[in-house]
Amino acid sequence: MAQETIVLTQGRELPPDILALGERMKPAGFTLHTLPGNASAADIATAMREAEYLLGFVRYLPDDAYAQAPRLKLVQVLSAGYDQVNIAGARKVRVPICANGGANSVAVAEHTLLLILAVYRKLTALHQNVAGGHWHDGIPRTVDIYELEGKTVGLLGLGNIGQQVAKRVQAFDANVIYYDTFRRSPDEEARLGVEYVPFHTLLETADVVSLHVPLNDQTRHMIDGEALGRMKPKAILVNTCRGEVVDEAALIEALQQARIMAAGLDTQEQEPADPANPLLTLPNVTLTPHTAGPTVDSFTKRFRNGYANIERVANGQVPMWVIPEMHDLFPPQG
Repeated sequence: MAQETIVLTQGRELPPDILALGERMKPAGFTLHTLPGNASAADIATAMREAEYLLGFVRYLPDDAYAQAPRLKLVQVLSAGYDQVNIAGARKVRVPICANGGANSVAVAEHTLLLILAVYRKLTALHQNVAGGHWHDGIPRTVDIYELEGKTVGLLGLGNIGQQVAKRVQAFDANVIYYDTFRRSPDEEARLGVEYVPFHTLLETADVVSLHVPLNDQTRHMIDGEALGRMKPKAILVNTCRGEVVDEAALIEALQQARIMAAGLDTQEQEPADPANPLLTLPNVTLTPHTAGPTVDSFTKRFRNGYANIERVANGQVPMWVIPEMHDLFPPQG
């Protein structure tokens, strides 16, 4: 088989050790063409014309980019989300778009747990108190600190990441309920130790509402003012998926008025956040800069899964992890 070309697009500049990892893990028989992190859509489109595979953090590319890439066989994203990919453009030329096979699910699940515990234990405020030389001065013995044990965690979305979160919070003796447009079988629910409930029931019941859905027309602003109004006053919201899933203005109002207790957010509607965004200064908010997924370990899994899928296609097999929007063209294989 003649050597085929993989174009690696970074999205934003990846550390040199991660790029070196991608080069080391590349299977034999392929050429890896790594584009710089600041590559424009036109740069990517030009590289695609001579490539069989597009791998990485894929941005929106116009229909012409796909139409003018006659050798392209696969778009393999390294991220869990694919909301920036031009699905319609790829469909027109029947090029499958594939997710990362849960490669970052453990990383995001661990970060979700981190945010839950940081919010419940007031980690940021306590750190600032100690770092400011105050130790526990000014912290009342009845400070609003909670345990995860016995709480009900409501998962909106039970894909790879949601399942990993369920496993981890159960280790803290929390109860898990979930809502997903695709309900699991009774046997699978029993195996995972989760209970399906309707969307509104989850909002009204959960102590922790944790978001694990893809961003699309159905999920954009699914957590709006009405949804927040259904949550318990002592409930917390955790978002490690996409910022646009939450109506940020409604969330700010709910937090300012103490209609919910707190939020732990890895993603926001505008990234980086506007310096004037009230979320940056609210005392009941814990923030991280969309870093739940990137770990050294997850990049090893991302490249492993991505390259394995590329090899499948190179060998004439149907790819794994085709996104749902393309299942009619490429029936799912895993």
